[in-house]
Amino acid sequence: MKTKLLALALVSLFAINGAMAQEQGEIRAGLGLVLGTKAGVSDTGESKIGFGLSPSVEYLITDVISGNASYDFYFKSSVGGVDYKLSYLNIEGKYYFMTDDLQVYGLAGIGVGFAKAEANGVSASTSETGLNIGGGVCLPLTDVLGFNGELKYQTAGDGQLAIKAGVFYTFGN
Repeated sequence: MKTKLLALALVSLFAINGAMAQEQGEIRAGLGLVLGTKAGVSDTGESKIGFGLSPSVEYLITDVISGNASYDFYFKSSVGGVDYKLSYLNIEGKYYFMTDDLQVYGLAGIGVGFAKAEANGVSASTSETGLNIGGGVCLPLTDVLGFNGELKYQTAGDGQLAIKAGVFYTFGN
C-alpha cells in the first residue's frame, strides 16, 4: 500500500511540474546503474558482464555543450579466492542535438580504466587510458529532476561497452 501511495505521489508531482529546457551554467549531479560488458570475471577467469554504480557531475558550458565527469565502479568479482575490481574515471564532452523535452546527446572523451586483483593480502593493480565515444538521452521530469540513459564504448583495457541508466538533479545557475 505504501508503495502505491508513493508511486501516486510521484506521478502527481511530475504531472504538476513541467519539464524545463537546459540552460548555460546549470550543474547536474547524477547517479546511475552501469553495466559493463567486460567488467566482471567468470568462474573460468574470462571477462563477463559486470554491474556497478556511476556517480557523475555535468556542467553546461552553453545550452548545447557540456563537460562531464563520472566514476564507474563495478562490484567485485571473486574467483578461486582472488577478488577482482574494475573502475573507470571518465572526463567527457557532450553535445546536445535537442534541448526540448527529450535531450539527445553525443559524447566523446577520455577514460582511465583501473583494475585490481587481490588474494591473501597481496594485490596487483594496473591502469590504462583510452577514448570514450557514445551517446545518450536525458528526460527531464520536473525543473530539477530527470532520468538519463547512456551507451558508450570505452577503449581502455580490452575495451568494453558501458550501458548506464540513472537519475539526475539539476542545480540552477
